[in-house]
Amino acid sequence: MGNPKATLDLMDLAGMVAERFGVHHVEFQHADFPSTEVAYLEEFRSRLKRANSQMSQIRLDFANINVSSPDPMILLETIELTKRWIDYAVALGCPRVMVNQGDLAPKVRESAIATLKTINRYAQLKKVFVTVENLPRDVPWEALVEVIKAAGIWANPNCGNFPDNPSRAVGLAAMYRLTAGTSHIQHVPERFDMAEAIRISKEAGYQGIYTIEVSPGNGPDPYAPVQTALDLLLANV
Repeated sequence: MGNPKATLDLMDLAGMVAERFGVHHVEFQHADFPSTEVAYLEEFRSRLKRANSQMSQIRLDFANINVSSPDPMILLETIELTKRWIDYAVALGCPRVMVNQGDLAPKVRESAIATLKTINRYAQLKKVFVTVENLPRDVPWEALVEVIKAAGIWANPNCGNFPDNPSRAVGLAAMYRLTAGTSHIQHVPERFDMAEAIRISKEAGYQGIYTIEVSPGNGPDPYAPVQTALDLLLANV
């Protein structure tokens, strides 16, 4: 937010992605938005439409304000903040919000599920899907799947956030069967095979969106890593 090194206005991002990569689904983090005023959100949605694009998901990360807090007041704050951003998602024509579920420690898991259920009831009224990602990496994917099923929400699988390949193979397959049509895909060849992750998704019956997550390149073209990941993705879907 307010990054002095930014060379592209946030409102122009969807148009750039569509023109440069031919991609018409974009995902944002809540902290990206410099304003949530009605006029700003309306103009943002207009720019998306002009690019023939749609916002696929808004990632909500309120740091320690999340459903795993043991503090009931913070849980209430988490609910209210998430509801507010669900309303913003509706204004932007975005069908999903991804919440930060925190560590889901066993001692808070019951209250985390109850909090997510409350959030999900509101989201359903607004026709918005609530998703969670397998992050942080030290949260066992089995625990996340348990919470997803218990709360009635949806998975946003991320192929990069597993400790090893055996857990990636089993965990990805389980999570891809619980999605609302979004996932995160990474190209980190020294750690895992992105093509194999895509194969797992297809075997699980996934037909949704793959959102590419890469770090900017250090060479003359900072967008080169995105193109590399996109080429690999298109070759395997």
